[in-house]
Amino acid sequence: MQNNKKNYTIEEIKELINKSINNEELEDDDVLYYEEAQKILNRHLKNDPNNKELLFLLAMVQYDNSYFNNKYKKLRITLKKLLNLNYKKDKVLYYLVASYYYDRDYDNKKIQKQIIELLENAIELNNKDSEYWYLLGTAHFFVIKDYDKAIEFHKKAAEINYTETINNNKEYYYYTLGKINLYLGKSQEAIENFKKAIKDSMDYFNDFYEVSNYWHYLGLSYEKNGQYDEALKSYKRALYINIRSELDDYFYDCLNALKSLYDLYKKLGKNDDAIYTLTNSIEKDISAPFMIIPFCDKDFKGSETYNDIVHAYNDIIDDSWYYYLSNACREELADLYRRYGEYDKAIELYNQISIENYKNIAKTYIEGKNYKKAIDTYKMIIKIHPDNELNCYIDIARTYEKAENYNEAIDYYNKAIEIDSENSDYYVNIAEIYKKLENYEEAVNYYNKAIEILNEPCKYHEKLAECYERLGKYNNAIEAYKEYFKIADDKIPPYIHTNGSSKLDTLKKIASLYDKLNDIENRNLYYEKAIEKYRELIKKYKRREKEYLEKIADIYIKIVNKEKAFEIYNDLIEKYNKEISRNKNDYELFEIQADLYLKIDDKESALETYNKSIEVCLKKIKSFENKKISNDDNDDDNKIDSYMEDLSYLAFFYQKVSKPENCINIYEKLIKIYEENIADDEDNIFYLKSIAELYIKLNQKDNALKTYKRVLEIDKYNNDAKEKIKDIESGKEVETACIFGLSYNRYK
Repeated sequence: MQNNKKNYTIEEIKELINKSINNEELEDDDVLYYEEAQKILNRHLKNDPNNKELLFLLAMVQYDNSYFNNKYKKLRITLKKLLNLNYKKDKVLYYLVASYYYDRDYDNKKIQKQIIELLENAIELNNKDSEYWYLLGTAHFFVIKDYDKAIEFHKKAAEINYTETINNNKEYYYYTLGKINLYLGKSQEAIENFKKAIKDSMDYFNDFYEVSNYWHYLGLSYEKNGQYDEALKSYKRALYINIRSELDDYFYDCLNALKSLYDLYKKLGKNDDAIYTLTNSIEKDISAPFMIIPFCDKDFKGSETYNDIVHAYNDIIDDSWYYYLSNACREELADLYRRYGEYDKAIELYNQISIENYKNIAKTYIEGKNYKKAIDTYKMIIKIHPDNELNCYIDIARTYEKAENYNEAIDYYNKAIEIDSENSDYYVNIAEIYKKLENYEEAVNYYNKAIEILNEPCKYHEKLAECYERLGKYNNAIEAYKEYFKIADDKIPPYIHTNGSSKLDTLKKIASLYDKLNDIENRNLYYEKAIEKYRELIKKYKRREKEYLEKIADIYIKIVNKEKAFEIYNDLIEKYNKEISRNKNDYELFEIQADLYLKIDDKESALETYNKSIEVCLKKIKSFENKKISNDDNDDDNKIDSYMEDLSYLAFFYQKVSKPENCINIYEKLIKIYEENIADDEDNIFYLKSIAELYIKLNQKDNALKTYKRVLEIDKYNNDAKEKIKDIESGKEVETACIFGLSYNRYK
């Protein structure tokens, strides 16, 4: 949307504010009126800074802006000035409260008390504005948790039903009151209020679909009240208005009206009606039944609801009346079967639709890891549709890649190149395979062909540089990195993951390559450029200053400027001293400081600091062990992963102070917790790899091997696990990364 440049008069600004008070939609070119209006009002106020009316108009405009853009600080300054001028005090107090409430400042006990006091003061001055009572009720419900008063104040708002405030909630008074009643189990009162809300909605609502939520809530209230026939009628009404009616608020999390109606029929033993409900929903919205599938429910397949959804789709597929709808239902049902691994059933349905669905069949075979049949299917498509040959060659190549048959994959990418030799992607795909196979000469060859087609600096220059580096061709690598530098990201700091390296990373890589060539002058030149980049980042990301300063000092060590490096390290040690004095129970701060002592060769202070971190860590662990350890996500203080993190750090600190014997019990304890709490699935691969690394630390390589093989059973493409298995089986010394706590902390 374009920025508004209209030169509003004071009267026009008042008119726009009145529209906001009446909840009227603004014209398209007035939607951002508050940006220009603030400038205009501020210009007037320069000549008359204490003009109460202008200041109040400015506050209204700032509030309108803040309500949508969370910019409340300027608003508060204006409001506090108006309080000092004693102008329209009740309204000023209301907007001040609203600025705190909608800015979500109410976690602070002092602010909570202030919200209530200011609102009560506003009501004492003017008890005839319904929005004052509404916000007072809302604050008592969400902040104070005094539900009786919340209901009392919401009732008062609904009775008055008159307000002069911007962005008010008068359409929702009975609706909100009904929701609170229902939440508190007062279903009869909820019914009465939702009926009033529905009646009032005829006057207020432009969005007819929103009324479906009113009927949905009314149905929930009837159901809670045991009035099942009325509940069924209300749910049907909600679905008639909007088949995708869904509640998503404080009270209900993504609850669909379709699910409410279906569940009630099942509860009443009316199974045929439940299935008909699903069938009827399909006629209105082909994928509607998917809305009632629970999120991440691994046991859903084969459940009663799963079978009912299948039944509903088959009812339409089998009914010749629905000829045009039946093929669409076959696709939806096939998607359902694919989602839950019933590949044969999915393929059978795809075969019934048309020849075009052979691609879906091939994809289904790939999901079932039946790569041979997938490739045969793509080859069949080529026979039937020779004009689709190029796309099928790419699909076959990718399938061979998944099957780790890299030679065949390269052959088919080359077949694609024969048809379309100007597509750089095909060359890149071959280069990536050769890189994976550590055939860097061929990888370089194909990256260069892709770059030649693109004929400009691109992300592949970085990959080319990496291959040259592996081949020991450092000058070539430097030139490739210099090309990549032209398009590297300069906006995002390097701690945020991107598809490529930042300019800063690239400068450091170039510097390290010059170091390998023993070109000290250029090495220092590029490290100095990296230091400049770090200093730019410090200005931009002030909160990471200490981290970047340490990186700068590390570079000074590399360019043999020990004096500057030690100056920064010592300064950082002092900064961490101050931070530790404020956070004496943060063992990670001790760790960082100890590492800095090592960098200035003060081993005695480093040892002393590591020992302090051990004391803090032990204290925290003991506190955990005295409590009941829980996996409950809502119980942050007792979460098992926090306990494991502390144990991992303790082991790490013991290693730092050369006490490896103290680590053994910790490792064994960590393995036990892992095995008792972590299931073998994709979400937990990271944890399984951590178990394997712990076994390596305990020199139990057989157990480590078994655990890495468990990882491969879940993810056969996990290259890290493959490498570790290869190293263990060959008897090679296996290095371990940081274990759970440290890895989690460093990269979360």
